[in-house]
Amino acid sequence: MEKIEEFKSFVKTKPELISYVRNGEMTWQKFYELWFLYGPDSEEWNRYSNKDVKSSTKSNFSLSDLFNNLKKVDMDSVRTNIAGIQKAIGLVQEIISKDTKLDNAGTKDTYKPRPIYRRFED
Repeated sequence: MEKIEEFKSFVKTKPELISYVRNGEMTWQKFYELWFLYGPDSEEWNRYSNKDVKSSTKSNFSLSDLFNNLKKVDMDSVRTNIAGIQKAIGLVQEIISKDTKLDNAGTKDTYKPRPIYRRFED
């Protein structure tokens, strides 16, 4: 357990490693193995320290980014997709309403309760 604590303190000195794990490029297990094999002072860690720590730990998503992304959206394809979804929902609603009408109509017409005073043999 002592080695794990040492590795945790090492990671605290190199916060840029977190971005590699979050992006899926590396795992904590692989970093631990590198740390165990090469040590904390190895030149191996230089290639992982090139990332900008600020961009990896904090998401800087602004309104201008949102508007730029919205400009890239093809509104015609959005309209056609929404129209297709509306048609599909309409068809499902029609099918459901027809089924409920049939169920309600079928149960009212076919079911006639037996009078209480009659027996099965009558």
